[in-house]
Amino acid sequence: MDRQNFNKFGVGLLLVALGVCVGLFGHDLVTRTFAGQMNIHGTEAMRSTSPDGKLDAVLLEDTSGGTLGGVFWSVYVVPKGSAVPKDALKRLFFADELTKGAIAWSKPHLLEIHYDKASIMQFRNISTKSETGLEYVELRLVPSSEYSLLTPEGAWRSDN
Repeated sequence: MDRQNFNKFGVGLLLVALGVCVGLFGHDLVTRTFAGQMNIHGTEAMRSTSPDGKLDAVLLEDTSGGTLGGVFWSVYVVPKGSAVPKDALKRLFFADELTKGAIAWSKPHLLEIHYDKASIMQFRNISTKSETGLEYVELRLVPSSEYSLLTPEGAWRSDN
């Protein structure tokens, strides 16, 4: 193979590798880079009103997972009856895997996020008045099992 054909082959191989990387990792890189500027998409999977009737907790399911698909889960706290904000900075919980996910108020200012298995990318345990529009809320994670995404040796489980 002469040098000119070798260079064309190398450029072609590089472009194929770049295309595969963009297809596999593009959505995740864009999400991490522009998370605060992106609009939120999705449908309400669950809405729960606080015991004092002032706030709603909303579990949002987003199936706009990019090239490879996927489902993302978010939790927001809003004034009762209000729409979910379009600003990802007001998101209090974000997971790219959530099995048996549910939200429940245990007290007027205490929201629990129940799940069996989750890959949580973002979690804040306190929402401020800027997110809720009214008052502070504490959030707690409540796994329903001892399941771990990692093996006892610290490796990623193959059955995830």
